Amino acid sequence: MLAAVTQPDIVLVDMRLPDAIGIDVLHALRAQAHMERLTCIAISANALPEDIAAARAAGFDDYLTKPLDAEHFLARIDAALTRPAAAALARSPG
Repeated sequence: MLAAVTQPDIVLVDMRLPDAIGIDVLHALRAQAHMERLTCIAISANALPEDIAAARAAGFDDYLTKPLDAEHFLARIDAALTRPAAAALARSPG
């Protein structure tokens, strides 16, 4: 997985990839010790509350729906990048 090598600050995960489901990608990322606190944002055309709730329950830090509004998208990315320590603490056990 490229993210494991490059160690990005944030990963955007499409929820419906041709060969994977976004939640499975999230779990694969977070299963790696050095990636467990990585900020991950789900991207999807599905805007149903239950889809958003399922992604949040799985551990995504945010959920954005397509089509993306550029200004809103960039604001959410900026917000995610300014709170990585808080997000990491919220996800860390005990």
